[in-house]
Amino acid sequence: MRYFFKTIHLIDYKNIVPKTVIGLFIILILLIPVFTRNVVTLSTLIMTGIWAVAAMGFTLVLRTGQFSLGQSAFMALGGYASAILTAQMGLPFWPSFLVSGLVSGLIALLVGMVVLRVGGIYFSIITLALGEIVRIIALQWEPLTRGSRGIIASAPPPIILGGHELVNFNASLAPYFYFMICLVAVTGLVFWRIGESRLGRTFAGTALNPVLAEHQGIYLMKYRVIAFTVAGVFTGYAGALYTHFLQVITPMVFGLWQSIQIMIMSIVGGIGSLVGGPIVGSILLYNLGEYLSRLDTPGLQSFLFGSVVVIVVMFLPQGAGLVNLWERFWNKVVWREEEYEPDEPED
Repeated sequence: MRYFFKTIHLIDYKNIVPKTVIGLFIILILLIPVFTRNVVTLSTLIMTGIWAVAAMGFTLVLRTGQFSLGQSAFMALGGYASAILTAQMGLPFWPSFLVSGLVSGLIALLVGMVVLRVGGIYFSIITLALGEIVRIIALQWEPLTRGSRGIIASAPPPIILGGHELVNFNASLAPYFYFMICLVAVTGLVFWRIGESRLGRTFAGTALNPVLAEHQGIYLMKYRVIAFTVAGVFTGYAGALYTHFLQVITPMVFGLWQSIQIMIMSIVGGIGSLVGGPIVGSILLYNLGEYLSRLDTPGLQSFLFGSVVVIVVMFLPQGAGLVNLWERFWNKVVWREEEYEPDEPED
């Protein structure tokens, strides 16, 4: 009995309880399609997850100290690659979907090997131009992209096992919802492992002090290209899912505003977290944007998005973002811990 109470005493409630709450929240999310078939609700959640994946890619690039303004270009590349392979060439959906992210990642690799040599503000300008270049190519290359008419993409085919249809994407939005969950989970797992690994620490080191990192033998170009390529792969998958969910892609779907949205979601959520920050930022801002889009007030969405960024940067500095409020809530409200403040030296 004494051993039992000793074991109970050693349990780290401060780590277990918050993680348990998060686990229960995830379970509730997974059960949403069971309790509701509302098209608006499921569509909003699906789009939220898609933007969360793109925001994770932006955050990974930012982790190396590079500020990309062209992440929507890689969503467009992934979307067009999957749509062309399936609708234009008649290839099966699942191999085409897998290839779409690889195509986006390959282009990110080729572009990164050139533009990441400059870095800084020049890199931001070039990635901004990249988004416009992709849009113009999609608009002008009509034999392949159908120009301004766009490409009508099909829904993923039904999943059949043993002669029984397990999943039908045309029957409801629930399969899209779980498809999105799988994509977010895989992306989050990969990015979390990167963040916790030596590679992730190297990324952070190159951003914190590039000169010192170079003196320690770290080849900055190599790690920047790795981050840019990995981000390009998963952002391409987000664009492919976006395309097949809406079942259409045009040159006007992904532009500068979409890249800015991705950036804002990452910053508001918290750039200090590769996974949690982008997800929190996407949940808040995409749903806020959907609500504001129903109001007949031009420019209100852009104004409030900018206001949210300013408020977060002012009151939650150093990349903390909204995701940091979760830890503060448990430490200061639930456990009532006081933050340590060093004593001022006496004169």
